[in-house]
Parts: sequence; C-alpha cells; structure tokens
Amino acid sequence: MAAPLDTVDAIRASFVTREQSASDLVEAALARIAGANGVLGAILTVATDRARARAASLDRAADRDAVGPLAGVPVAIKDNICTAGIRTTAGSRILDGFVPPYDATAVARLERAGAIIVGKTNCDEFAMGSSNEHSAYGPVRNPWDQSRTPGGSSGGSAAAVAARLVPVALGSDTGGSVRQPAGFCGCVGVRPTYGRVSRSGLIAFASSLDQVGVLALTARDAARVLAVVAGADALDSTAATLSVPDWPAALTGDIRGCRVGVARHLLDDGVSREVREATLAAIEVMRARGAVVSDVTLAHAHLSIPVYYLIATAEASSNLARYDGVRYGFRAADARDLRAMYERTRDEGFGAEVKRRIMLGTFVLSAGYREAYYVK
Repeated sequence: MAAPLDTVDAIRASFVTREQSASDLVEAALARIAGANGVLGAILTVATDRARARAASLDRAADRDAVGPLAGVPVAIKDNICTAGIRTTAGSRILDGFVPPYDATAVARLERAGAIIVGKTNCDEFAMGSSNEHSAYGPVRNPWDQSRTPGGSSGGSAAAVAARLVPVALGSDTGGSVRQPAGFCGCVGVRPTYGRVSRSGLIAFASSLDQVGVLALTARDAARVLAVVAGADALDSTAATLSVPDWPAALTGDIRGCRVGVARHLLDDGVSREVREATLAAIEVMRARGAVVSDVTLAHAHLSIPVYYLIATAEASSNLARYDGVRYGFRAADARDLRAMYERTRDEGFGAEVKRRIMLGTFVLSAGYREAYYVK
C-alpha cells in the first residue's frame, strides 16, 4: 500500500518542485483507496479515468507554480455533490446510475485551483442521518475503530480523510453533517456560514439549511480549500457576494485577545464524560494561550432540535418530490399505470430513513397542521 498522503502544502510543494508528478500523487491515492476502502466503505465511486487524465494534463504545465493553490492535490467529493461524468447517487437507489452532465460550482473551483478528483464518498441517503448507516450502498466504518460509526452524513468524507486516503474532502452540512463526523473521526470539519459557498450542484435536502463544507487533516488545509470554493456565484442566488478573506494567512497561532464563548450548559445532559473532559481541556489550552474565555447561555438551544426537524423535513418533502421515475434515476419496472409507477418507484427507490422524513415533512405542511407546526 502506498504511503499516507501529507498535507496540502507539502503535496503542492512536491508537485511544484517536480519531486513528484501529479500522476505519482494520483496513483498513490488510488493505491490507498484500493488497499483500505474494502473495509471502510468510504468511497462509492473511484474516478480513476478522470483523475489520471487530469493528472496528465497538470504534468504538462510548463509553470507548475501557476497551476493553482491546490496544484496536484487529490480530493474526494461527497456523493450528493454533482460531478460531470461521474456517477452521483446521494447514497440512494433512486439515483443509482445517475451521471450528472455538469460539475457543482465547488467542484469546478477545486479543479481550477489544480485539485484532482479521485472519488465520490459514501453518505447517508440524501444526507439524512448521523451515523452513515443509512446509505443504500452499505455503512461506512470509522478508521480508528471499525466497530464504530464515523458519524454522518458526511461519514465517507471524514473517514477518507482520517484514513489518509485523501488529504481533504468536500462534505455537506444540514444539521451537523460535516462537524459531527469530523469529531467522530478526529479530523477538522468546517461548516461555513450559509451562503459563503455556492450550493449550485449540491443535491438538495433542506435548501435553507444545506451548506457545502470541508473536511481536512489540519486547520490550514481546511482554510486553503475553503478559500478556493467560497465566493459569489451567478448560479446560486443565495451565495453571498462578500469578498473572500485570506483565511490561511490568518492562521498565525496567536490567539491572544480572541474571545471564546463557552455554553457550559450544553455539556451537561447527553454528553459522555470523555467528551466533556476533552472539551474542557481544550478550553483551558485556549485560555493558557491568551484567549478570553467567557461563559454564555443559549436560551433557546433546547428548541433547536424540534425546529430543525420541522424545517428540514418540510423542505425535504418538497425537494424530494422530483424523484418520481420520470426524468432521471431509478424507475420501477412493469407498473400498470402512471400512479403505480410513481408509488412503486418511490417505495423501492427510497430507504426507510428518507421515507420517514418525507412523511413527517408532508404531515407538518398538510392542511390542518401547517399552522400548528410549520408556520409556528
């Protein structure tokens, strides 16, 4: 098995100085995936042909330093983010065999920066789940302990980074689906502010909550990737028009005077002793390095889960209505009429968790209940 990949800066430097070619870097990543993915289940589709063609193109560049800030870096993309010519299933049978004709904006920006797409990562179906056990293509296993979950729904991306299959990966976060698997797998996960990264090409779960995020081995790697994918986009009217700061340059390590709010009341119920102790230890490290630590109270935090489940499921029931067997993806065979085709396609194509959320969302939007739940 090939040696583990290093950080983004080290990989780019090895490519720019011609110590390694992009083809060398891609073959190392493909070897890592071949050696570990059978156990982990982190990668659903290996983009071998696209990765090799892209690497060969980069190797022909006369000035490698001009290729971009991610020159030669292999990356993986969550399977609910569209990639032209590469199967994109969102972890669902209903999209089995779907091949998008275009790249998501975030994917296109990665490639313009010199990155190389090597695979699509496993995820909970339509990003609905917190354990990566709800994929139609099998679970993802935590690389640190294969009897445990990597978290979800971006568990495939987190596991791929933690196992050193790739140094960075894109995920999506609707209610914690980048942050939670990053925590479970011991890597860095960043869910940007809504609108900071274009959602064009991200298969919708809950449109007002979904956001493309980054998983990486280090904060600096995450900052470099975020600086590439962030920014305004004519294809997404919700993308912020704010300028993109130089986040990597801000990572000096000096946090003196930085204000850190700690919601200690959220560490009480439902938090294991080990997690609580690790969190409190991290707070003390920040305090020792000069940060100003203050306790804060989030008075409405107890309402966040019920509000999330109302908004997210309502939007999911609307967004997933398009999967009916007519335009793309799976279609049930031998249906006697159009209605039966709709019913059987959705019954056979969607998994249990997706069906539960569609039904809950339809309920809270239905006549007689919309005012009592959704509008409230």
